[in-house]
Amino acid sequence: MSKPQQQSPPSTTTTSPPPPPPSTPPPASSSSAKPTRPLALDTLASSSRSLLSALRRSPVTTLVAAFFLLALFMYGEDVRTLAELSIDDYLYPDADFYNVSGLPPLILPPPTCDLSRGRWVFDNTSLPAYREKECTFLTKQVSCLANGRPDHLWQYWRWQPNNCSLPTFDARRFMEKMRGKRMMFVGDSLNRNQWESLVCLVQPILSKGRKKIVKRGSFNIFYAKEYRATLEFYWAPFLVESNSDNPNFHHIDQRIISPERIESHANNWKDVDYLIFNTYIWWMNNEDIKVRSVPTNFDVTTSFNQFLV
Repeated sequence: MSKPQQQSPPSTTTTSPPPPPPSTPPPASSSSAKPTRPLALDTLASSSRSLLSALRRSPVTTLVAAFFLLALFMYGEDVRTLAELSIDDYLYPDADFYNVSGLPPLILPPPTCDLSRGRWVFDNTSLPAYREKECTFLTKQVSCLANGRPDHLWQYWRWQPNNCSLPTFDARRFMEKMRGKRMMFVGDSLNRNQWESLVCLVQPILSKGRKKIVKRGSFNIFYAKEYRATLEFYWAPFLVESNSDNPNFHHIDQRIISPERIESHANNWKDVDYLIFNTYIWWMNNEDIKVRSVPTNFDVTTSFNQFLV
């Protein structure tokens, strides 16, 4: 906000001296300067005096005042700290303050390594990355334990590429990269499974009460409030518009797509920092697929290649 410009005194032709300028406090020397009390503390002090003056008038006021003064005494340092912060301290925090110390450097596989070629190996030393029973955000649909599996051995398998190694997932490092950002998985239940797994991977490092999931229509949003970040899933099994876009009622025998229409979905992932798409299996449920506004059905392979590839 721009500061109001000070107006110079109007010119005059009289010989009388000009009016004295508004009194201003003398500049404080560096040795005797005292920090100005934040406005929030002055307000608290004034409120305290008002409450104390009302003690004799009402027992209820006395009780409220007692709680207020007790809270002020217990959390005075926190109030003082908050009063001294500006809005920029919240919107643009000092990056050095949030650096994760003590972490080894991240070693990524070389670009020449084919991550798709490898094998599953049993690893009971560094795994599991999370335990199902400790992740309350996991739905029953994808929970082996909730569906009756008696053992935990399946949690100790990891993917090992043939010619390189993948670094162990580091939730703190990941969330630092995600600070102030949005990541969205778009597609069908395969991407929803990936989203749920990622939520379970990061949620242990987040403070209780500072994480939650909100489900609204096609959206599933996980809020990591400490990092001002969201991990999101958006249901769009064909990516383009279809008659299966309702996340709760999509088991339809004759599926119909509108390949030229994607705006209603795309509007929901505008300004997202990281997008992960998946589709395909929904295109292959039947031998052909109906396209809205086209009289004949399309072969599914032709449809997929023509409309998405």
